[in-house]
Amino acid sequence: MIHTRSYTVTFAAPFTLPGLDRSYPAGSYAVQAEDEQLDLSFAASRRVATSIMLTAGAVTQKWPVTPADLEAALAADLAARPRSGH
Repeated sequence: MIHTRSYTVTFAAPFTLPGLDRSYPAGSYAVQAEDEQLDLSFAASRRVATSIMLTAGAVTQKWPVTPADLEAALAADLAARPRSGH
């Protein structure tokens, strides 16, 4: 059985992901994670797909991305943010 959950990620600056031929603007993006329930004696699942919804003009596409690549892009975005002087 596949369980899909959706969540939102936010980029403060334009970003790109492996395989994309362009960058996308800063903003919030919907992500879908699909997990497969494993048939074990305890509750367990494994990730089978992760996709981010990217919009360019009037076209929205569901772009497959690995969790590691998405986390790396978010980490790079966070690292590039100006630090507060407080």
